[in-house]
Amino acid sequence: MPPARMADTGDVMDDGFNFGDPAKRPARLGRSRPGGTGRAFDLRIVFVAVGLLLAGALAFVFLRGADTAGKQVADAETDTLAQVDKAYDAAAKASVGRAIVVAQTLHAERGTFTTDLATLTAFDPSIHFTSGASIGPDSVSYAASDSAFGAAVRSESDACWWVRIDASGVTTYGSGSTCTGQAAMAADGPAW
Repeated sequence: MPPARMADTGDVMDDGFNFGDPAKRPARLGRSRPGGTGRAFDLRIVFVAVGLLLAGALAFVFLRGADTAGKQVADAETDTLAQVDKAYDAAAKASVGRAIVVAQTLHAERGTFTTDLATLTAFDPSIHFTSGASIGPDSVSYAASDSAFGAAVRSESDACWWVRIDASGVTTYGSGSTCTGQAAMAADGPAW
């Protein structure tokens, strides 16, 4: 194929490919650069090694700080959960306290603790008395005899809080896994 001519300039264009002009001086392997000091290795290797050591040290410091920060976050989360559980327990204890006030008031009026669910519920409709197990902070399980009244409430923290009051006005406290008024009759502590 004949070489193509450029329309405007008259230059000849070749379809072949070349790598440009040959080098003025051939490369010399194994010798130092002109003006060099004759070192056998390149300083860039030293700089790369020092850079890698610095990067490793910085990574160690960063990860050490991240570990400490992670432990602080975990501790804060544990403290927060403990505070939430305390709030749940306080709500359950308040429900037990209200139930005991109802039982004491009815005992003062009648001279005996009532076992009648309808009487307890009518006295304070905001309290949900049950003769079965308590299922939450709004559910008060109760048991009564002529001389004592026991109430139990399950907290949202899954703890069960017991209170027992006797005819002489002595109040005892306890907790356990069984969350019934009958189990609360075994409460024998001076406080929770």
